[in-house]
Amino acid sequence: MRTIDRFRAAAEISENEAAFRRKALLEMLTACDMLEVSRRILARAAEPFAVALGTLDAIHLATALAWREEHGEAVVMATHDRALARAALAYGIEVTGA
Repeated sequence: MRTIDRFRAAAEISENEAAFRRKALLEMLTACDMLEVSRRILARAAEPFAVALGTLDAIHLATALAWREEHGEAVVMATHDRALARAALAYGIEVTGA
């Protein structure tokens, strides 16, 4: 949602396009599971990764790794951030959107 709002505020997309994208994103999020950002996830995000990441990207990757560990299920990460995509791939996480 923040990215959509950033594009709208910078006049890179119209109000109508922003509304359309928000609706599509909300629909897509109904198929996603979310984890609370726990102390354990924050601790893992503070550790080094295979690729240098900013704080939020490190939290996203640490969350994906925690999900995979807790549920024993494959994870697919949707991102347009190339560094986050490389890091996820380095940990065997499928990436879409990069």
